[in-house]
Amino acid sequence: MYTTLLWATDGSLEADGALATARELLSPGGRIVAFHCDQRFMSGRSVGAPIAADENERLRHIEHQVNDLQADGVDARLFVETTSRIAPTEIAHAAQKVGAEAIVCGTRGIRGLRGFLGGSVAAELLSRSRVPVIVVPAASADQARSEVRAAQ
Repeated sequence: MYTTLLWATDGSLEADGALATARELLSPGGRIVAFHCDQRFMSGRSVGAPIAADENERLRHIEHQVNDLQADGVDARLFVETTSRIAPTEIAHAAQKVGAEAIVCGTRGIRGLRGFLGGSVAAELLSRSRVPVIVVPAASADQARSEVRAAQ
C-alpha cells in the first residue's frame, strides 16, 4: 500500500484501467496525484498547438475523474504540465516533485514496428523513474469497462 501515488494519465481507456489499480494500491487516507502531460508542438521559442487534437476533451475527462475521486473521499489532485518535452521525462519529474512513492500508468500493449516507431511511454518511464513504476496492461482497462457496463 502506498500513501502517495502518481497516476500518469492521458485520458485514454488504458489510463482509466490504471486508475482502478491505483485506487486498489492506495493506503487509507493516501493521496493520488493525477498527472497529465499536455504535449505541445514547439513553435519558435514558445510552446504551440497541442499534439493531441482532442486535448481539451481529454483534460475535461481527467478533471471529471479527479472530481469523482474527491467525491468518494480520496485526497486527489490534478497536476498538468504543458510542455514540448517527452511524456516519460515529465512524468518522472512530476513524481519527484510531488513526493510520489510509485507511479501507476497504463499501457496499450503496442508491439512490433508500430510500438518501435511510436515508442512506449511505459517502457521509457521504467528507465527514467527513480520510484517504482506499476504498469497496468490494456486488458485491465477492458475488464474495468466490462465491470462498469455490468453495473449500469
